[in-house]
Amino acid sequence: MTVTLGDELARLGWNAALTTALEQLPPVPGRPVRIVEQHRSEYRVSDGEREFSARTHPALHQALTKADDGIAVGDWARYQDEGNWLTQLVPRRSLLQRTRQDGRRQRLVANVDTALLVMGMDGDYSPERLLRYRLMAVASNVTPVLVLTKLDRAPDATAQRREIASLAPDTAVIALDARSPQVPELLAPWLAAGQTLALFGSSGVGKSTLMNNLLGVDAQRTGATQDHQDDLGRHTTTARFLRRLPGGACLIDTPGLRELKLSEKQAKAEDDFADVRQLAAQCRFSDCKHQREPGCAVQRDLPPQRIAAWRDSLVPKKPERKPGKFGRKS
Repeated sequence: MTVTLGDELARLGWNAALTTALEQLPPVPGRPVRIVEQHRSEYRVSDGEREFSARTHPALHQALTKADDGIAVGDWARYQDEGNWLTQLVPRRSLLQRTRQDGRRQRLVANVDTALLVMGMDGDYSPERLLRYRLMAVASNVTPVLVLTKLDRAPDATAQRREIASLAPDTAVIALDARSPQVPELLAPWLAAGQTLALFGSSGVGKSTLMNNLLGVDAQRTGATQDHQDDLGRHTTTARFLRRLPGGACLIDTPGLRELKLSEKQAKAEDDFADVRQLAAQCRFSDCKHQREPGCAVQRDLPPQRIAAWRDSLVPKKPERKPGKFGRKS
């Protein structure tokens, strides 16, 4: 079945690859929408013209539960107006996630092209934590950009930026003041129309200020910075949500993560598949997914088995279930 969609969805990041993915799914009622906010029992979705509430259809909920999956902000889904149901999830091109202490995974955001990984150069400064964020992005085939904020309060911004650049030599590192009018220009290479970005970082590093700056309006409340003795801003973002930027990109703000535990596969993805990453940098398109795109260096130079092994490395295994009292797995 051929799906014809208008420019409205393109404003949210819809593209030809998503159209192809949708056409290959079993036909079910509904039209494509994007998940822009997630609440406990429902979602806010957008069709490019307006936003409205939606809930997961029981059949979709059952299928996702069986697959140990769920819906995240940034996902695309079919929406049925009658009943306000989400009836089908469109296959993702990326999924950023972390591992909980009990071994379960937490889906953070989906279908992201670039992760803006934010760290303050004040008391929040922690290269080790920033590199964990970077590995999370790399393992999901998402471009990481390391954004160092609190430029006005950095003890030595030049040395700190140099340190981060030396630890991640193939990753863009940008030092800035989140309030500066130069922010849109500094981040312009990743803000092209149709791109989706996500902000990650601990609380109080300026993510909401960055979002407001890029939007040009105060769409997200920001907290006043506390006294200099603790160098922390107030935590202001309590949920993940997606907004469209004036230039045509989409930006997802996320709550501060108190901790970021990586799965074993996430932690090893960069070292074990360095050849894939090096070739990916040679692809014709910066957002190449290494599937059927023209000019893909990964498809050109690596055998299918190697590419399949790399893709498999990005999918976390379900935690093993231990036998219960009566020999059954619990």
